[in-house]
Amino acid sequence: MVDIAPNVHALLTTHCSKTIKRMLGDVWCEALRGNVDLPEELETMDLHVVGRGQYPQQLNDDQNAPPLLYSRGNLELLSCRRVGIVGTRNATEHGRSTAFTFGKTLAQNGVAVVSGLARGIDAAAHRGVLAALSEKSSSESTDNVGPIAVVATGLDVVYPREHHSLWADLGERGLLLSENPPGTGPLPYRFPLRNRIIAALSEVLLVVESRLDGGSLITVREALDRGVTVMAVPGATSTKAAQGTNMLIRDGALVAIEPEDVLMALGLDTRRVVPSFDARQLPLWPDSDVLDLITTDPLTLNEVARLASEKLAMSFGDVAVSLGRLEAHGWLMCTAGWFERVGAR
Repeated sequence: MVDIAPNVHALLTTHCSKTIKRMLGDVWCEALRGNVDLPEELETMDLHVVGRGQYPQQLNDDQNAPPLLYSRGNLELLSCRRVGIVGTRNATEHGRSTAFTFGKTLAQNGVAVVSGLARGIDAAAHRGVLAALSEKSSSESTDNVGPIAVVATGLDVVYPREHHSLWADLGERGLLLSENPPGTGPLPYRFPLRNRIIAALSEVLLVVESRLDGGSLITVREALDRGVTVMAVPGATSTKAAQGTNMLIRDGALVAIEPEDVLMALGLDTRRVVPSFDARQLPLWPDSDVLDLITTDPLTLNEVARLASEKLAMSFGDVAVSLGRLEAHGWLMCTAGWFERVGAR
């Protein structure tokens, strides 16, 4: 058995992230000082140790993986395709509606949505996923899809308080994750700290609305550090809530106008794949029949003429003229007297 103690020690003595300059071990010890008992309603909560058991594979190799991780819900959701959706807590109605639509459509296409269960964009995206689960039909790919929330408190401390029912729904129909033990309250530094986990679990990170100093931009930096594709929904230049997303697009983030853009980034949407276009003029009779005589192997003029005489009752001269037209229109190429097809018809 591999001794993981050195790995855990190394993690505990590393900085939480580039933006949070505190050691993981110090943060963890602070949380443990409360010695909080596990509440009865969370008896199904599980604890995972990095490198062992059901600890999420997506985090195992992360440089800032949480040494211990609490979970409640369906861990199998982590095996789905995953998109992180983040944004400002002070979202506009348009932003919340957009996040809801993206979350719902992604879930309907078999994609799990990762977010932080905060006010505004996070909650709207998760509600969109739950709506898709409620409305699903047998033809939709939502059997093993649900919302994934990475929270900054203990799993027994609902924050914000108005999300109590949403929190419960996620625990039953999705997955709740936290690196903090039960009883951990909503201390300010824990929110940017958990953003590294959201980034590490995401294949694509979508920012719906963000201010210039928004916490979602911390998640973006964590995502970029991990090579995660970042996408942003553009907004009006006059809206402060969209200043951060517009800046991301200016600096090179992919644009997401509609959910299908995100599906394409995941390689899941083929509706806008442009079919190949052949600009060559289609051959007419008798050229089309002559072209059909030449299949995989090149043929000489005499060989084509012989076949055309037998099958099409064409003269040598007519065959030669047809071959000339086919070559001129790009259907054939002639190399040292051998005629060969170009491309498919």
